[in-house]
Amino acid sequence: MNFSFVLGSTALLAACLVGCSSNTESPRRDQLGDGSNGTTSDSTGSGNIGAASVNAAVGAASTNGGIDVDETPSDPTCGSVLPVVLRDFKGSGESGGHVDFEISARNVIGPDGQVYKGWNDVGCELVEPTLGPDTKPVFFAGTPDGIMVRRGVGRQKRVVTGAGCWTEANPTPTGVCNIGSCVPWDFDPPTFEIESTASFNQWYNTISGVNMEIPAELPLTDDGTGIRVFDSSAFFPLDGQGFGNTPGQTHNYHFTTEAHVKFTYEAGQVFTFRGDDDLWIFVNGKLALDVGGLHQALEGTIAFDAKATELGITPGGQYQMDIFHAERQTSESNFRIETNITCFEPVDIIK
Repeated sequence: MNFSFVLGSTALLAACLVGCSSNTESPRRDQLGDGSNGTTSDSTGSGNIGAASVNAAVGAASTNGGIDVDETPSDPTCGSVLPVVLRDFKGSGESGGHVDFEISARNVIGPDGQVYKGWNDVGCELVEPTLGPDTKPVFFAGTPDGIMVRRGVGRQKRVVTGAGCWTEANPTPTGVCNIGSCVPWDFDPPTFEIESTASFNQWYNTISGVNMEIPAELPLTDDGTGIRVFDSSAFFPLDGQGFGNTPGQTHNYHFTTEAHVKFTYEAGQVFTFRGDDDLWIFVNGKLALDVGGLHQALEGTIAFDAKATELGITPGGQYQMDIFHAERQTSESNFRIETNITCFEPVDIIK
């Protein structure tokens, strides 16, 4: 996705942008229109397996973002393939469009005259910390922490960290921007990023006239060191499919990705994601990685040993991992997974 830098609509936000440098940085990013994602990820180099090379490995077209779209994906008992369900949506502003996709079509204008497309600091705990009984994430509809803010922006504010984070003073960063920490709200974002429980419940359920379901596979490739990687800075698996490409664009930007797998937890395992937009990973039914919201490509890591008590897992046990992703805003789409988990077993995806 791509979003413009917008000053907040409150005096408190304006003051914070000027005077809160260390603990409340200004992590909003005006992403470049040339496809740059502010990271070192590309289609070449050690550990970086881009869309073209992944597609060559699985025999898929290089325009599909490195994912193998097939109506009858294979069903390995143990391997490095994530079977996924993609759901295509239309964006706001289109006939039959969804209110949570292409939020720039709402034409919410900030005091600097820019249309709101998302900020790095919006998105902490947009969902509840445990999965619902249907094995789907649950929209956070409670009262946010801190000052009074609108619902649909998350329970708290995100404070990102790293050399790759966009700031007004550093509009073309290089390197990685990490998800950082979550703190109570001290300003009110200009609009919601998820309208309601009802709108969110449509993201990961197949609903006629709202979305279109397409099964696929996401292959993780050994980088030569035993680490499995999927890396695409042009993650557009539904180009030319579903409802078709986004009007006025060369790609299909509005879709969700859902995966359910099992793995055996072994000491030392990690799972890293970097990308945009929303990404939530649940392990043993508990939220293990929260990269929600519309933002630049952000990176977060599940260090399973450090989170074992929180997640209720012990080495040698087998646990379910539930992955939920969404691409909701033009004009970028980044998706990178890196893990030393070598065996994923597919779990039937609940419709």
